[in-house]
Amino acid sequence: MLELIDRDDAERGTKADTVLAPHIGQPEDYVRALSAIEMSSCERDMLRAHANAPGRKITGLKLAETVGYFGCRIGNKKYGRLAAKIATAANLPMCKTDVSDYLAAIFTLADGTQSDGEDWTWVMHDNVARALEDSGLV
Repeated sequence: MLELIDRDDAERGTKADTVLAPHIGQPEDYVRALSAIEMSSCERDMLRAHANAPGRKITGLKLAETVGYFGCRIGNKKYGRLAAKIATAANLPMCKTDVSDYLAAIFTLADGTQSDGEDWTWVMHDNVARALEDSGLV
């Protein structure tokens, strides 16, 4: 059984105390990846918008609007491409799921639930938010 932890739990425990899903890295994994990849200003804006959203919860539509695009599919696709770059640089495996590759890549950054339509709602992992803070991106 996998146990997802929140930031408060992570600060109390150690890596040996809990097990994250294999596609979710530690803050240092994300910090290393963020410093290794090239990001466009749009990609940085998407990460910042997600990290600064109330409860770190955002939709694909809102991600698209953040960078001047229209439609949830383009928001999720662009965010998924960024997530894939981060996952590769962090040496994290792709999430095992039956969704498209770009959606599966986002699970490296956030937990997601699909709405009644095509859009998804994403809640950023605590370790990603912490890494963005540590990297000075937010």
